[in-house]
Amino acid sequence: MKERMIVDDVRDQYAGVARGELSNESTAIRSIASAFGYSEDELNQLPAEANMGLSCGNPLALAGIREGEVVADLGCGGGMDVFLAARKVGDSGRVIGIDMTAEMLKRARAGQQKLGLTNVEFHQATIDQLPLPDDSVDCVISNCVINLVPDKSAVFAEILRVLKPGGRVAISDIALKQELPADIKESVEAYVGCISGAILIDDYRRSLEQAGFTSVVVTDTGADLNAYAMATDSGCCGGGCDADAEDAAAETKEKSLHDGLAAAMQSFDANAYAASVRVHALKNSTSDSMPISPAKSQQKTMKSVEVFDKPMCCSTGVCGPDVDPVLPKFAADLDWLKGQGHQVERYNLAQQPQAFIDNKSIHQLISTAGTDCLPVVMVDGQIVSQAAYPSREDFAGWVGAAPTGQGLPVAKPDGGCCGSSGCC
Repeated sequence: MKERMIVDDVRDQYAGVARGELSNESTAIRSIASAFGYSEDELNQLPAEANMGLSCGNPLALAGIREGEVVADLGCGGGMDVFLAARKVGDSGRVIGIDMTAEMLKRARAGQQKLGLTNVEFHQATIDQLPLPDDSVDCVISNCVINLVPDKSAVFAEILRVLKPGGRVAISDIALKQELPADIKESVEAYVGCISGAILIDDYRRSLEQAGFTSVVVTDTGADLNAYAMATDSGCCGGGCDADAEDAAAETKEKSLHDGLAAAMQSFDANAYAASVRVHALKNSTSDSMPISPAKSQQKTMKSVEVFDKPMCCSTGVCGPDVDPVLPKFAADLDWLKGQGHQVERYNLAQQPQAFIDNKSIHQLISTAGTDCLPVVMVDGQIVSQAAYPSREDFAGWVGAAPTGQGLPVAKPDGGCCGSSGCC
């Protein structure tokens, strides 16, 4: 009964926002999206109806969406991420938006009509019961929605079901660094705003793994959760308003969700308890999921893999507002290697320069070719690739997990390289 009431409260609150006048034309609303990782170019591509300041991240930053793929957006709202993904998949691909709120879908379909998109479709459903066939989607994205569902394990099971073998998850969400104060945990406004419904970061990772996902990566983006206050009361965004009184009145109309969330957050430091996170995970492909027999496992030779990264803000490069979509997948592939029993070390030039000096091969390579040859990957002390992040198939070939060709430039003993990358 309590779960049913929560779902009804969420639907009512978001229906109210959808009926209101918050839009991508509002400076305050655009500022929220910018704070959580959307570029001005992305926001300029959107119709007014699509953005209502409800994001907590930009899942497209790590989705690595390619032309021709099928993408599902869970809790699509006004279609913001659907429309941006539609440009990436092209005419040969398809983007499916799922939302339980009729008012949100009305906005989304209006935006679709304005943009004239034919590779987009919308369905009304809850995300724990997806109206999609098994093994039908290449990538599932979601933006600050899974926290709104009481039974998160059911959502993860549904995502796994609809993903194709080898498919991936790219989610922006809010997760907890520590347990919330009791009054916030019981707050309906905080639940609807994705705060009190959040689970601990470790529990988030564990829940995905228990559902059957592999290579799960959950990363704190460091974004300021107080950004939601930009859409409250005055509609101003930090440095003051540039709208006239009439525009400000329109921006503040029907904003109970943002107002309630901001009020709840005034009583505690949200950033101390919760975080905007990026979540990346994979569904096993058929080959990945095949068990290794004990005899083969004993015969398998464990390898030492070292990665020498270009300068990055953190150890994985997925902590800033602008993320190379290759990096979350690469981090997941390294986790896969570790899961196979191989030793993996990763060094970042900005944070661990001494490692680049101590390794004679890397030091010589950078001295002759410069940092343009980074990242460099070494297997058992031999350089196997430069200037590009290899794929899981490449790694499988190098460590003997599968007969996969290399396909990347290989360093010569004298520090030069061959191949067509142009890294030297």
